[in-house]
Amino acid sequence: MNQLIERVIKTSLIMMILLSLFLSWKIWTKPANRSVSEKENNSELVQMKKMSEVYVPTKLFYHKSKNEFLTSSKENTLLDIHNKLIKFEMKNSKIMDEKSIKEMLFSDNSFNLLYPNELPLSVYKDIYRLEFDVAKEYEDFRFNRLIYSFDKEELFLVNAKLTTGIKFSTKGDSNSIKELVENEKKNNYSPVKLSEENIAGIYYLTDDVKLKTYSYMVATQSFTTFSKAFFEQSNDLYSNDTENVNLSNGEGESLTIQSETGEVTYVGKLNSTSAGTNTLYQDTFQYVENLGNSLGTLRYFDDKEGNITYRNYVDGFPVFGSDIKGRLEIMVQNKRVLVRTNQEAIQIPIPSDETVTLMSTDKLMNKLVENGVDISLVEDAQIGYEWQTNQETKQAVDLVPTWYVKYKNVWYSDEKLIKDIVKGGAE
Repeated sequence: MNQLIERVIKTSLIMMILLSLFLSWKIWTKPANRSVSEKENNSELVQMKKMSEVYVPTKLFYHKSKNEFLTSSKENTLLDIHNKLIKFEMKNSKIMDEKSIKEMLFSDNSFNLLYPNELPLSVYKDIYRLEFDVAKEYEDFRFNRLIYSFDKEELFLVNAKLTTGIKFSTKGDSNSIKELVENEKKNNYSPVKLSEENIAGIYYLTDDVKLKTYSYMVATQSFTTFSKAFFEQSNDLYSNDTENVNLSNGEGESLTIQSETGEVTYVGKLNSTSAGTNTLYQDTFQYVENLGNSLGTLRYFDDKEGNITYRNYVDGFPVFGSDIKGRLEIMVQNKRVLVRTNQEAIQIPIPSDETVTLMSTDKLMNKLVENGVDISLVEDAQIGYEWQTNQETKQAVDLVPTWYVKYKNVWYSDEKLIKDIVKGGAE
């Protein structure tokens, strides 16, 4: 019986691969050295993404007691908690100093929700249509952490360096949130520790952790997916006769897709429709919104100096890949926009029982020190999935759990960072 089931699964996978190959052939039958008409660009309607679906917290830390801290990346739990929390009435805002934040940070019967990177308060309020007042000079306060105390019914919005925060008195259904947080079996918690000695103020996993390795079927997205999502004028495009896809129009917009790597690069004029001081987030989100679900589950991951990065997330962890795989980067300068991503997108999970055991955070930091890494320059460390080529078929990829370290504002796998340090490349 088991052999029959295995044969059925393998046959189904082969059929899926053949279908994918056929679709890839259809996709790569591209126009050459001629105009691309609107009729040729017809495609199914895209289900637009909302900012509230992409700008979400990705980690939960539950302070069960003063000596027991737990963490989870269970996406459904995090979203449910956050959606309930933003419905609370928030009032009596007060600016908090570093000492008050540290006291709150180490308190029990509380939880933290963390965003991958800081976000301006004005943008956060706009995304979730929140109504609360803060001092004018803090309207653009940047934070990445929400701390909630069940005992005091207070909410703190805190910056990444844990030096400044805004405290609110709240009123809402905290019991329903408490039920979600306390469900240890569903949330699949791992024990963590937090101390003043922790690098960059991050929580340390106290034990080695076993995580599943995933395999996914990948889809190669058509060039029309990106031309319709990115171009302001997509009805009259011109294609050059080259091995790569090269589209352009008379408005100065261009789209290039590298045939060997699948890297996608779009250049155009930023269509700014937002008002205020933090328009970058809303103005650039149109490129995420228009792609819909073409690139899978995207989450806000990072921003710096006019650049915003979104990454695929699988089982609550970010995906890291070469050739811009698993991410979307948007860069703005002088009202011009540069968008980079990859045609390949993870689509259908393939059953797998393989697991990988990763070392605890303490062991990771010791390993970095032993190999010459200056950990005072480490800004963050977290587990992610490394996008690897499947050895059996090019139509699938393996996502392997790996430690990632943010060193001097650049993300490396731990092995890549050590290798570059030895060679002198990450200094």
